[in-house]
Amino acid sequence: MTGAVFSKIGGGGLRLDRIERREFVGDPADDDSRQSQASSALKEIVASLKAKGAKATYVVSSFPVLMKFASLPALDGAQVDQIVEFEAQQQVPYPINEVVWGYQLTGDADDIEVEVVLAAVKAEEINEIDEIVLGSGLKSQGAEVSPVALYNALRFNYGDVEEATLLVDIGSRTTDMIFMEGGKLFIRTVKIGGADITRAISKEFGADFSQADQRKVADGFVALGGAYADHEDPEIAGISKVVRNSLTRLHSEIMRTITFWRSQQGGSAPSFVLLSGATAGLPFIREFFAEKLNLPVDHFNAFRNVTVAGSADPEMVSQVAHTLGELVGSALSQAGEVPVDIELIPESVQKEKDLNKRKPALILAMLALAASLGALGFFFTKGAELANDKSTEISKKASDLEEQNSKIEDLKGDIARLESQKEPFVDAVTHRSYWVRMFNYLGEKMEG
Repeated sequence: MTGAVFSKIGGGGLRLDRIERREFVGDPADDDSRQSQASSALKEIVASLKAKGAKATYVVSSFPVLMKFASLPALDGAQVDQIVEFEAQQQVPYPINEVVWGYQLTGDADDIEVEVVLAAVKAEEINEIDEIVLGSGLKSQGAEVSPVALYNALRFNYGDVEEATLLVDIGSRTTDMIFMEGGKLFIRTVKIGGADITRAISKEFGADFSQADQRKVADGFVALGGAYADHEDPEIAGISKVVRNSLTRLHSEIMRTITFWRSQQGGSAPSFVLLSGATAGLPFIREFFAEKLNLPVDHFNAFRNVTVAGSADPEMVSQVAHTLGELVGSALSQAGEVPVDIELIPESVQKEKDLNKRKPALILAMLALAASLGALGFFFTKGAELANDKSTEISKKASDLEEQNSKIEDLKGDIARLESQKEPFVDAVTHRSYWVRMFNYLGEKMEG
């Protein structure tokens, strides 16, 4: 887990001021252990950064998040909101009221259709994470999604690269493949990560997960294969071959994703591949993928265009820059506009934000109430003189108001009936584009 404090600097730049890291131990699939470790680690990070009470946005890994892409006709804002909500209901395999979701429109301005990026996570899962954040003393501002934050960091640091670029982020439980070409974006996540390599080592050598992970970190590297000689230590040579076999499986998924990107998303073949995540630090992993993909491969430098203050230990940051892309992307989102801005806001955070928006109105309401109370004091003082004169007048007005109120209630009933009658027509219009796409799809399949 890593926490950092950034500052916005002139010219739209960003500066890293302070950073703290804590390592987790054990299998990431052990959720109970992971939550307690996360809680302790975050409290330590917040204390070290002296950030207690600060507003913070956190980044959620892609493991619990569902990401989907859909194409929609170019429509105005209100129509897009309705259609995207309908798409979300179709794409998300949970009741829509049980998830926290967000979306972003992407693509070039002259496209006939717009691409929608949907991200959703089960509400109970993000609420658990949010409780850990709040328990550390931070004021939660909600979550961002790891691959989206990485894409924003990629665009910021490698915006000068014109060719299609693929960023492969190898996390502990998942690998995100992020494609960038002009304004086009595509993300695919596969359930293969560094923990799978550790489990393979554990199985091969009969060690528990922690021991296998220590061996991977201390002695692990990617066997080069071919004419290259094995390591002189048989165990280390065996570990390197296990690592290579695990990455070969990941290579197959990368090739499958590149094919999908080109055939279904209209993207170009990547000209350049970047590697990020802790597993990307394995020796010879860059050479392995360069050989397999037959493409230039390098480590992702999340600080290529970001300044690092002396207080943030620039030497350490340079060594782990390929693991910090999500932090940079999140900081960019908080500092200003980013190409893709998808927030996942837990219900408690949304209520707090809504309350903050209403605060000026609430203050005005309190002032109005105070003014009313002052006026009441005045009228009670003078009221005896006016009470008799007003009594008859008020009684007459009350009778008139009761008559008007009866008419209003009748009109409300008419409105309610009309609202119920129009719902089928509204649904038909909202769902129209879905059925057009469905029939077009069936037509293409029948012609083929």
